Formats: sequence, structure tokens, C-alpha cells
Amino acid sequence: MKSETLAENIVKGSGGHGLKQNELVKIFEKIENLEDFAYTLKKVLEHGGKDYLTTQVFTNTMPSFKNFTKWHHIDEKYEASWGFDKKDAGCYMYGLFSENGPPANVDILDPGVIYIGESRATTRNCMLGRRTDFKGTVRNDRLSPYGCGTAFKEKYGKEKIDYVYQAYLPMHNSLVKEAEMQMLEVYYKCYEKIPSCNPPSDLRRVQLRIANES
Repeated sequence: MKSETLAENIVKGSGGHGLKQNELVKIFEKIENLEDFAYTLKKVLEHGGKDYLTTQVFTNTMPSFKNFTKWHHIDEKYEASWGFDKKDAGCYMYGLFSENGPPANVDILDPGVIYIGESRATTRNCMLGRRTDFKGTVRNDRLSPYGCGTAFKEKYGKEKIDYVYQAYLPMHNSLVKEAEMQMLEVYYKCYEKIPSCNPPSDLRRVQLRIANES
């Protein structure tokens, strides 16, 4: 299907919703793997429906899990050089490592990974906000505890927070839930479990997802 026809059909199917046909044509002409594009479009529609169909979605297709930032210590001060804005949505991982620190390469299957999560940029709880919640729960016993922080404290003790690092994968709001599930599925298929600080509900979601795929 030509880029012009594909763009026209999507604009008509969405009822407009901010989509500009000429912009979509330019984007589609650069797409090399139509299977990846079709998969992303399918997931966007499943999770958000027409309201998520914007030109921005097509310029922010599912990123590679190899594009995580490097590991940053939980107390390291954020800098723009990390590669994303403070308010960006995305997925993130917590890793617990030895005194020698984390490995140079970030891998979702690293044995040190203890949590895989996501945050959409619709509230203050973007990716960096989640880090604040985690630290507050572990160190300060905050009144509204963050589930991952509570699990960490119960399993490892608050002293171990000095060995926690976080890696980030910024992406469009509409893609974060699907990306999180994909990563949890990869992890589960490798270890037959989910990371130690993810809740049991994540395990059930992953198992149901895999069952539906078979």
C-alpha cells in the first residue's frame, strides 16, 4: 500500500483527531519495517482508541529495549545529559548491585534487575517522580507508600538502597504499558518469574498474556 493511501485511510478512520495527512505521508515513507509499524498501531488502538491517534504516535514507535540510558545511582542528581526531559513518560528499571556498582551495559535480563515499571507523563509521577516515591517509601516510611519501595524494604532492608540504580527508556505516553508488558514477558520467559519487587498482579498479567498468545 502506498504511503499516500495508508495516510488517507488512517486519517479517515480516526475522524481526524489532529492527524495531518501530509505529515503522515512523510513519516510512512521512512518506515522500513511495516510489520513493526502495524504492531505498534494495533497496540495503540487497543489501549487508547482513536484518542491516542496523533501524528506524534507515529514518530514515536516502540523503542528498542537496547536504548535504555545507562544505570544511574538512585541518589544521582538528574541532568539533561541523561537523554530525556524530567516530565517524559517511559519505562524504567531498578537494579540492585554490589559495592562495585552496575555493569556498563543495561540489560533487562541482568540478574540484578529487581523491578520493571512504567510511568506516563500525565501527573508529577513521571519516571523521575517514581524515583522520588521509591526513596521516600524506603527511607522515610511515607504515609502513602510506593508499592515497589515497600516490597524492596521488606525483601532487602532499607540499608540496601545505597546499592540501587535506575535506568530509563523514554517513549510516547501511549506506548508505555505495552512496552512494560513486553519487558516483563521477556523476563518471565527467561527466568519463569518476574523481578523480585514487581507485585503478584504483574505475574498474573504476564501469565494471562502468554496464555492468550498460545
